[in-house]
Amino acid sequence: MTLAQSLLGSEQDVESKERIYLCPSCSSTLDVAHYLAQKDALDPFDSVLALRQWSGRGQLRRQWISEPGNLFVTWRLPQPHEQWSGLLPILVGFVLCQGLRTVGVDVFLKWPNDLLWQNSKVGGILIEERGDVLLAGIGLNLASCPEPFLLREDHAFPAQNLVSALPDLTILELWLRLVHLAQFRYSFILSCFDPLEFVQFIEPVLAFVGTRVRITDHRSIIQGVYVGLSPDGGLILKTENTSRILYSGSLSTEKW
Repeated sequence: MTLAQSLLGSEQDVESKERIYLCPSCSSTLDVAHYLAQKDALDPFDSVLALRQWSGRGQLRRQWISEPGNLFVTWRLPQPHEQWSGLLPILVGFVLCQGLRTVGVDVFLKWPNDLLWQNSKVGGILIEERGDVLLAGIGLNLASCPEPFLLREDHAFPAQNLVSALPDLTILELWLRLVHLAQFRYSFILSCFDPLEFVQFIEPVLAFVGTRVRITDHRSIIQGVYVGLSPDGGLILKTENTSRILYSGSLSTEKW
C-alpha cells in the first residue's frame, strides 16, 4: 500500500476520541477556544462549534459574516515541528478538502487559506497561535453566503454555498465526519511526509496550479504562472524573467 492509499484509507480505520463543545451563540469560536484552552479544558483535536457568531473574523482581522445554518468551528491542533509552521493553513485546508470529497463535494484549496467550489469561495481557514495553543478557525458556507455588496471591494472570487451539493447531514453530523477523518490525516501527514513531499502530493487539490494568475497586495500586483508551493508554504510564481516565491497576497485569475 502506498502512502497516498494509506492517507485516503477507509473511515473504519480511524478511532475518534476528540471532544466537541457546542455553543448556540458566541462572539467567535476562536475566542471560546482560547478561553477553554486557558482553563486546560481544550485538548489537541478538540473543537468548538457554534450555531451563530456575532464577531467572527477572517484573514487580516476582517469580519467573517456568520449567518445561522453555516459551519463555524475552531479546531485545536497539536504543535507540529517548526518546519511545518508556514504550511499550516494549507495542511488544514487539504484535510478539509479530502473530507468534503468523501461526501461528494469536489472542493479545491486556493492559496493560502480559502476553499473553492465551482470557482466560488465556500469557506476559509484562519490559524491563530497564542503561546503553545494552536487553533484553526474554520468557516463553511453550507446554507447561505454573503451577498455581493457585503464582500470587500477587492474580493478575488464570488461567494457561494454548498446547499445543493451536500448530502442530507446536520451541521454537527458533517463536522463529526470531517473532524473524524481530519484528525487521522493531519497526524498521518506529519508522521509520514516531509514538507516537500507534502506540497508535491497535494497539487491535484490546489486551485489554478499551472495557470496564469495575479497576486495582489496593498503595494503591487504580480502576474505569472502558478507553478506550485514551496516547502515553507510560499507560492511559486514564474514570471517572464524569473521565478519568485510569495508569502502573502490575494490570488485571482484573469476571469472568474
